[in-house]
Amino acid sequence: MKISFIGVGRVGSTTAFSVLQHELADEIVLIDANTDLANGESLDLLHSTPFSKRTNIYSSDYKSLDGSSIIVVSAGVSQKPGETRLDLLNRNSIIMNEIANKISSYAPNSIVLMLTNPVDILSYVVWKKSGFPSERIIGSGTVLDTARLRSLISQHCGISPSSIHVYVIGEHGDSELAIWSSAMIGGVPLNDFCQSCPMFSKNCSLSLKELFEETRNSAYEIISKKGYTNYAIAASATAIIESIIRDEKRVLTVSILHNDIYISYPCVVGEKGVERIVDIKINEEEYEQFKKSVSILKDWIEKLHL
Repeated sequence: MKISFIGVGRVGSTTAFSVLQHELADEIVLIDANTDLANGESLDLLHSTPFSKRTNIYSSDYKSLDGSSIIVVSAGVSQKPGETRLDLLNRNSIIMNEIANKISSYAPNSIVLMLTNPVDILSYVVWKKSGFPSERIIGSGTVLDTARLRSLISQHCGISPSSIHVYVIGEHGDSELAIWSSAMIGGVPLNDFCQSCPMFSKNCSLSLKELFEETRNSAYEIISKKGYTNYAIAASATAIIESIIRDEKRVLTVSILHNDIYISYPCVVGEKGVERIVDIKINEEEYEQFKKSVSILKDWIEKLHL
């Protein structure tokens, strides 16, 4: 299994390390405009292989994309403190045009996992420019946002995050929304679970709305404190990659072509990429919020004049 990484800054290199630790690849290729960085990261990763699966790791150019099963794209300029993901659009869309051409030329049968922000719009750009079927261009979407929300609920309620089921959908950004109407903990509807919780009436200091606000602002907070995010997005990307490689068919809120744009929605992810969209039930209020998110992304895509 050959996995190539385009862009090996903090997100790309951390994801490559995570993939290596999960023993998902036989061959890992690192490509970056900064060739010294790519070479240094490949050597550092290679030196860790005695402690994991034997893996051929090296840095190269775009021609080495040939034969890649999965290509992970995290190239581009990163988000600065005080900057929204959509502020990155104009700068990163130019970079994605070139990358899409290279991928279609050298790895026409690959699956592409997009991590660069704003991920929904740039996934759309790469889909348009590459000519790939949409099921093989996948954005990381709100997989991380969903994980963040589940982790915060877990911390607040004292319940394992693996027993918490709630999705964040829509734009990976300020207009995303949580689907509370179908949320559950251990098979119990979330509202019922909260009502029976001993903390609910007297000791519960946070509302679900506040937990979601914390989720939505998490990236901004982390960036303001350490300058970037890398661990959680790498874990999210690895989960997507593993579901593809092992054909796990996990339901993940990746960004896919939906309503003529790329936007996050629960999907079955397997060896062919996105295999189907899961038709979850949402209430009227959530539907209106989702439509707003769709509208925002459509407005930005129209500005690109693709």
